[in-house]
Amino acid sequence: MIRKFRRSDLETIEKIEDKAFPKLPYNRFTFLYYASAYPDNFLVYLEEAKIAGYIIYYPAGHVVSIAVHPAYRRRGIGTRLVDTVLERTGGYAVVEVRESNEAARKFYTHLGFYMYKVIPAYYGDEDALVLVCRGSETKWC
Repeated sequence: MIRKFRRSDLETIEKIEDKAFPKLPYNRFTFLYYASAYPDNFLVYLEEAKIAGYIIYYPAGHVVSIAVHPAYRRRGIGTRLVDTVLERTGGYAVVEVRESNEAARKFYTHLGFYMYKVIPAYYGDEDALVLVCRGSETKWC
C-alpha cells in the first residue's frame, strides 16, 4: 500500500535514509520541509503495516529521493513507487544519480529511463547522471 507521509513516519524514514545513503543522508528538517511544501508528493510504501520505503518528488516529476529498506529490496517496491510518480505525471520523471551508483543506474535503466546528461561535480566529489523517462499515460518510458 502506498500512502502520504505522516509526521509519525519520520523516525522510520530517517532509519531507511541512513541505511540507503550512509555518506550524506537527509536530516529530519529536510524531510519535514518536503512534507510541508509537497504533502501530496512525499509517499511511503507499507509492507505488512511497516514502512518499507519512500519517495519524494516535485509535482512535475523530478524525483528528489527514493529509498527502500534493505530488508525489503528486490520485491518491486521501488518500481511501484516510481510507477506512482509516472501515473501522477502522465509518464514523465527525471532523477539524478551518482555516477558510481551502479544499482540505481541499473534500476532506472530497467524501468526504461535513459541518460539525458551529466552534471559535473553535482555531489561535490562526484558527477551526477540525469536520467529521464518520457512516456505517456499508457506506456511508461
